[in-house]
Amino acid sequence: MTTTNFKAGRKAKDTVFTDLFRIPRYHTELVNTLAPGINAKPEDITLTTLNYVLTVRPYNDFGALVKNQLIFCSESQSTWSLNIVFRLFLYAATTYQEYVDKHRDIDLYSTAAQKLPMLNCSVIYCGKEKNLPEYVSLNKEFWHNKSPLDLKVKVLHEAGTGNIVKEYIRFCHIYDEQVKLYGYSQTAIEKTIYICSKENVLKDYLEERTKEVHDIMFTLFDQDEVIERHIEYEKRIAAEKAEQRGEEKGIGNMVKNMLAHNIPLKQIAQISGWSETQILSLQ
Repeated sequence: MTTTNFKAGRKAKDTVFTDLFRIPRYHTELVNTLAPGINAKPEDITLTTLNYVLTVRPYNDFGALVKNQLIFCSESQSTWSLNIVFRLFLYAATTYQEYVDKHRDIDLYSTAAQKLPMLNCSVIYCGKEKNLPEYVSLNKEFWHNKSPLDLKVKVLHEAGTGNIVKEYIRFCHIYDEQVKLYGYSQTAIEKTIYICSKENVLKDYLEERTKEVHDIMFTLFDQDEVIERHIEYEKRIAAEKAEQRGEEKGIGNMVKNMLAHNIPLKQIAQISGWSETQILSLQ
């Protein structure tokens, strides 16, 4: 299959994260990794993942109601940001609101404490930053421990094998390494899948859904290219504006100097390219 045909035939809009954890086998593994001891089966899990439709690029979030727990997990791809904690806080608030609206037997205006599922929040970090804390706290990071409101989020960043989270993180590391070597190309995708299969990283998933994974990853490559081009465009515009400001400042100094020497306005306008109004504004 050529790269051209590959691009023309792609339809996927998901990420590997959303595709992987939509499958019952794998989101069950994820739940049991995030909540050890819950011993969840596929039939115990109701997905509550929220859809973000107004973002440039979809967030990789996972939400599930499992027995007596609301389990949330958000992925942080390459850049570590504490804002993810606040995002999970908003995510939890929205999900609880939907839960209460759906369960008509819950009366928040009753004098009796209502039974609500316990909250379990995690973030999967796939970047290279080290020395991350085991937990991050909303209260500590945003309000310096001065607020009664808090949310603690477990940070998962160990790559390897042994559970679905470690394998997913290792998959992301391999993906990044191959892009650095081969750029945004089909070769990078094929190398990623080959190495993962050899290391037994998401092996069954990749072998079961090779075509879908190819399509998804190529879609992401295209998105990355678009984002990079946009960043380069913004940098170029910023540089041009800075250069223009420098030129304007230089011309302004020249105009002031000519005014100080009583050179006629029309002559200053011809030399500087400024209007007489602009010139007079410097007097």
